[in-house]
Amino acid sequence: MTSQTGIIRSFNPVEKIGLITSDLGGDIRFDASQVCGQAQPSSGSMVEFSLDDSSNKLKAVKIRFI
Repeated sequence: MTSQTGIIRSFNPVEKIGLITSDLGGDIRFDASQVCGQAQPSSGSMVEFSLDDSSNKLKAVKIRFI
């Protein structure tokens, strides 16, 4: 897994899923259970995350606010 940075583009608190726009380009899906700490994700927050490509879909994991 590689570490990247980006900005939370959107987050749906009901479904607990969202999108991160990577600084390297592209949008990456994430699940709120992967956010470290107590803070709830919100649009515009800067984050650092790892990419998990173990399944057929790329997703962000180990997300932390920076």
